[in-house]
Amino acid sequence: MPVTTHGERLIALDEARRFVAENVRPGPTERIDLSNALGRVLAEPVAASYDYPPFDKAMMDGYAVRAVDTRAAPCNLDVIGEVPAGTAPGRAIGPGQAIRINTGAPLPPGADAVVPVEETAPSTAGVRILSDCKLGRSVAPRGSVRAAGQVVLEPPLRLRSAQISALAAAGAAEIAVYRVCKVAIIVTGDELVRPGERPRAGQIVESNDSTLVALTRECGGDPVSLGITRDDSAALQATFSRALEFPIVVAVGGMSKGTLDIVPSTLERLGVRWLFQGVDVRPGKPTAYGIGPGGQHVFGLPGNPMSCLVCYLLFVRMAIDGLRGMAANPPSILRLRLDVGVKPARDPRPAFLPASANLAGDPCVRAVKWHGSGDPFSVGAANAFIFQPRGDAALDSGAMVDVLPMPGMIG
Repeated sequence: MPVTTHGERLIALDEARRFVAENVRPGPTERIDLSNALGRVLAEPVAASYDYPPFDKAMMDGYAVRAVDTRAAPCNLDVIGEVPAGTAPGRAIGPGQAIRINTGAPLPPGADAVVPVEETAPSTAGVRILSDCKLGRSVAPRGSVRAAGQVVLEPPLRLRSAQISALAAAGAAEIAVYRVCKVAIIVTGDELVRPGERPRAGQIVESNDSTLVALTRECGGDPVSLGITRDDSAALQATFSRALEFPIVVAVGGMSKGTLDIVPSTLERLGVRWLFQGVDVRPGKPTAYGIGPGGQHVFGLPGNPMSCLVCYLLFVRMAIDGLRGMAANPPSILRLRLDVGVKPARDPRPAFLPASANLAGDPCVRAVKWHGSGDPFSVGAANAFIFQPRGDAALDSGAMVDVLPMPGMIG
């Protein structure tokens, strides 16, 4: 059984994700205008408000006819009118008659087919039909695509432009969606300064807050940055008390066993019950997950930039998905060919290595050069992470490997 250097049990990656999945339930819903629905998750089924099409519709420019009148083609028919798109037919068709019609226009009474204009010719009598036309040709019958009351889309479903198109066609001006989940982000550490500030001796520029704000938006959440909090018990307690007003809390740093790593104990005093503290994975060993006094999902992430990003994708994104109505499943994994082999490390833990994946042509992936979990720059050259089941076992060039994509890599 893996243990930390402090003798505490590290739980397996799958077990840690199971803890998150088992504790997440869908959050509240709200009704919004369809124009604001992009990226939201549908919460209720949407049915067609009316038959689609709402009438027998011409699918071609041409002539509305009675199919029986074309059997003797080529033949001449009398043209008795025209039906432009967006207008109602003015009269019915009788034997030997035709009406000029546009694509999308309603079929006039008595007509049961449309002869495309390409299969006609002018005639002194009206129009000459050049070929026999079968019953129903180039006509979309009323309700043939969707009947009134028929369900168009089922929840849960993330709404993109194609789904919004379907909802609009169904007549849904307003829909029920899950509320966007707010995520409180707290970065801790006396050594941190904000981007743009010049670090003094012993200080470093903080990057996790900006990263997690962007990542939260990419994952469909609403970030609430509470800034940098110093390694002081009173300051941490005040900040975490504010953070626990939100359904998800992400605390970054202070999760290990150093003398200033007081984040777990501070959160415990505020009523957080830890379900695990420490995961058998690299990077990200100190990652913790617990439930707050009001059911909040509380995550403690390592302060190293690579560890923070990887563990957010592995765990926090599951909670965001679950609260916004999606299944709280582990992230999707791709199987890609490894372009360049990966050497073994001394650490046997399962590892996620920053990588560049190419999905065009012959899809493949290769690890990018990095300098450990404290390196924030190698991520800029990566769009994915290679999963190495055992860190001390090499991955051979040409082998098929599991790849964790970053948001946006596959749309």
